[in-house]
Amino acid sequence: MSELVQNCSTFYGFCLFKGIKIDTFVGANNYYIRNAMNYMKKKIISLALLLSMFLCAYAQDDVTKEKFTPFYETADAPHMEKVLPAPPALTDSRYFYDWTQYQWGKSIRETERGKQAIADAGICARYFMERYGQAIGIELTAEKYPEMYRLFSRLHLTEQQGGASAKAYFHRVRPYQQFKEPTSVPEHEDPEDFSSYPSGHTHASWLVGLTLMVIDPAHAEEIMKVAYELGQSRVIVGFHYQSDVDAGRLCGSVTFARLQSMPEYQKMLEKAVKEFQKNQKK
Repeated sequence: MSELVQNCSTFYGFCLFKGIKIDTFVGANNYYIRNAMNYMKKKIISLALLLSMFLCAYAQDDVTKEKFTPFYETADAPHMEKVLPAPPALTDSRYFYDWTQYQWGKSIRETERGKQAIADAGICARYFMERYGQAIGIELTAEKYPEMYRLFSRLHLTEQQGGASAKAYFHRVRPYQQFKEPTSVPEHEDPEDFSSYPSGHTHASWLVGLTLMVIDPAHAEEIMKVAYELGQSRVIVGFHYQSDVDAGRLCGSVTFARLQSMPEYQKMLEKAVKEFQKNQKK
């Protein structure tokens, strides 16, 4: 019987490939051959379903290769230069605070906190998920949380649009340019990049933190602590003044508020919330 099944399997596959009706070759009264054919048909269907499930899972894992767009362009973004105060001038008493915070950051660059600040310089959707996930004790990956990854990717791009006009308007010199001292991330330095105010990294980190707090309100304190630390990391590495970071947090709050009126954002947020809740039940 096993030899008959093997032969029928080969024959059945040939018929499927050629598009030939099996009844042309198999008589209706041939009991054994027909049973073997039905058996192989069920096996092939089962294999097809498994292959389909595998391909779906693979497609989900491939979310990092998708192309994303911001929720709005610079022209449609809130003009942060109309919201923020001007950064302190060198003769402003507020600049002394920027200077003292710069000295504080420089003093701890060789510590573990300083090393963390260097890692925090490379923000992206995947890094946000890793960094915040560590704080809340949940492994957040693009594979397990593709909807969250999509949302964070678009938030990062939206921040770049939302802060562009203010950076161009204020045209502020960065600390390492002003003091002519190296940062902890020399590969990011640019002598012609005068866009210190407001901090884009802080803007994005605060925006993502506020959004994740909606997704996981049970860990609100842990999430916003990380959002705060991500901003301070910019001071530690010497890439931003404290006033840049403070302004970046305000920008993150403004952008978050602006997105609440956008159905597209709300739809993606709802998917991310449902995805998070479903994974926590497993």
